[in-house]
Amino acid sequence: MSQSRSILQNIYSLARYNMRIIFGGKFIYFILAAFIFFLVFGTIMALDNSEMRIEDIFGLLAFPAILLVFFPSVFGIQSDADQRTLEIIFGIPDYRYKVWLVRYFMILVLVFLLLFPFAGLAYYALVSFPILPMILHLMVLVLFASSLGFCLSTLVKNGNATAVIMVILGLFFLILADELDESKWNMFLNPFSTPRDLNDIVWREIIRQNRLIMGISSLVFLLLGLLNLQQREKFLR
Repeated sequence: MSQSRSILQNIYSLARYNMRIIFGGKFIYFILAAFIFFLVFGTIMALDNSEMRIEDIFGLLAFPAILLVFFPSVFGIQSDADQRTLEIIFGIPDYRYKVWLVRYFMILVLVFLLLFPFAGLAYYALVSFPILPMILHLMVLVLFASSLGFCLSTLVKNGNATAVIMVILGLFFLILADELDESKWNMFLNPFSTPRDLNDIVWREIIRQNRLIMGISSLVFLLLGLLNLQQREKFLR
């Protein structure tokens, strides 16, 4: 019993330590920012729309989800440099892959869990909807955005520059969102907004292909990021 408790304490300490590095000690501020955004825009949407729909909830929850994953994926390497742990990570062969993979998994799990109170509040305050399917679709977007941010951070090696590139790419995808509204290539495809001029079977196939494309792209970005970590000298200069 004592051994199990010791293992759990070690896991908790390790998770807390890594989270402090990942978020640079500003974890609570990102949660508060995401929550304030959710409250403000949720209130505006509730006052403007006489009847809220499920597709509105997806858009409402998408931004807090991306905000929660933005900082740790974009500033992860810079946070290690600021905490002076980058040399330690690169000093152990193959250790860096395990560290960042564990952290990446922790970030995804954390965002997944944090989306439940957001979705629950929207469910009771705005409109009823299937919470778990909504969160799973949001996690596809989270996975894509976080893996892209991680990959770019390994190329640019500067958190601020990576953040600027991510914002530009996000604006680019938003500009094209109307043109790609019903396309499988739309990064911000809303699976709950069924077009009136499309057959349900065709729409479900578009959603399936979109999720497949984003899932494969996320895996490719993650692998590219891990491969870029092999260039040790470029990170420690």
